[in-house]
Amino acid sequence: MLLFLSMLDTEEEQNKFVLLYDTYKQLLWYVANDILKDRQLAEDAVQETFLALTRHIEKVDEVHSAQTKRFLVTIVKSRAIDMLRREKRAEWIAYDDALAEEGDAGDVLDAYLQAESYDQLVEAIRSLDENDRVVLECRYLHELSEKETAALLGLAPKTVNVRIYRAKKKLKQRLQNIEGGKA
Repeated sequence: MLLFLSMLDTEEEQNKFVLLYDTYKQLLWYVANDILKDRQLAEDAVQETFLALTRHIEKVDEVHSAQTKRFLVTIVKSRAIDMLRREKRAEWIAYDDALAEEGDAGDVLDAYLQAESYDQLVEAIRSLDENDRVVLECRYLHELSEKETAALLGLAPKTVNVRIYRAKKKLKQRLQNIEGGKA
């Protein structure tokens, strides 16, 4: 933990980090171990999560809040999934190929937010798979930039762009299906 504390600038940040570490380390290990099924890899995922937290400590306002808990769980899940992916050596479609696909989900998302269909939007987001949900949470719930999201999740910025694009496209399809079901 001393290494993590040395990466923080102020005593206030260090105190907040220690409190976060003591509060969430067991939960984060449990979540990571549930995904990885390996105690040591789970510990590595937790350490990577706290390392990422040192770079984004200012994003945490209140230590004992549901938002902070979701934020940290989102990071550790992403780290654990990435570890699995590295083991399986999964390949991603190139960024340019994804951009070549048709459609823009922004209009549908904006319409749902403006039409006060928040519950339907939340339900549609929850129905997305973990990777899609994580990037949308980082980008829109935690208001991180694509570059910050990439650093936080340990991904290349192009990968984050592709994931956001795909997630928005899937979300658009789900929202259109919900809307079509009403008619």
